[in-house]
Amino acid sequence: MGKKKRKKMIRKITKLVFCLILIGGLITGAFYLIDILNDIRGGDVSTDEEIVITIEKGDTATKLAQSLKDAGVIEYINVFKLMARLESLETRLQVGNFTVSTGMSYDEIFSVFKTTQNYRQTVKITFIEGKSVGEIVDLLVSNGVGSKDRYDQVIKGWDFGYDYIPEAGTENRLEGFLYPDTYEFFMDETEESVIKRFLDNFDKKAKASNIFDELDKSGRDFYKVMILASIIEEESQVVAEKATIASVFYNRLKINMKLQSDATVNYLLDVEDRRGSSTAESLAIDSPYNTYKYYGLPPTPVSNPTMSSILAAINPEETTYYYFCSKNDGTGVHVFAETLDEHEKNVNEYLR
Repeated sequence: MGKKKRKKMIRKITKLVFCLILIGGLITGAFYLIDILNDIRGGDVSTDEEIVITIEKGDTATKLAQSLKDAGVIEYINVFKLMARLESLETRLQVGNFTVSTGMSYDEIFSVFKTTQNYRQTVKITFIEGKSVGEIVDLLVSNGVGSKDRYDQVIKGWDFGYDYIPEAGTENRLEGFLYPDTYEFFMDETEESVIKRFLDNFDKKAKASNIFDELDKSGRDFYKVMILASIIEEESQVVAEKATIASVFYNRLKINMKLQSDATVNYLLDVEDRRGSSTAESLAIDSPYNTYKYYGLPPTPVSNPTMSSILAAINPEETTYYYFCSKNDGTGVHVFAETLDEHEKNVNEYLR
């Protein structure tokens, strides 16, 4: 091929590549524009989730845009801010609590936030892992959120929409399912809404941790896993040890050996309001929650565990341990033993 033909061919190829890049850019830009327009137009509000956004004095449209983005209501923060400026939303932003939907259009959102709302006071409460339902309710009530009597009614009989929740009327029905976390509640929020928030959070965390997939793989019974996870939560302080502690309890169950867990006895004392009882009195209580007296698992969970404890109960470590005791050194670490003799030596060394 001559030089002129080669140069002509190169020019054609260059033009073709440029055209392809230009077309690709236009197509990408068109898809991006369509996505922005869909975000501005919104979707079907009736099928989408409702979100409460709180606006406090001094909040800006920028903060509002970020809150809406975090909640999944909008996708494009800068586009929203630009349109909010055109709507003069910054100067017309009202203080209060506003309910929006993930399917709302920008115009619908602007309309909501231009409307004066009655400000609803909120309270933020942190629920640490391992607390019982009774302790959680007490903390809610002491912070001014709901009444104990109404919580008892809701917990016993309300339909929360999850098929793995024990049926209405079941003893200690929601034990294990009120997920420990930090929540912000309205002071006038209904008890139904408060409890639903705990359960929704549990379901969200369980799905994010693939709990249900892991359960299917293991073939284990879900509720029994929750019972054991609640005990593991109370007995462990170090996440890395949870699967080992789970193995101890599974090993005991396999040979029909009593679990002898302080966690179940402490729960029994709390439920029966016998806190302050002596050790001898506690261990003598005739109850299926007393795992020093009865074999097998207690009838229900005894605390509300984290996902790490649930995963440990699903996938325990394979060991030959039947005992463990704390090293009592402030680290939360345990020492494990295969035989009673080994365990008693550990107890003498670390606890006496």
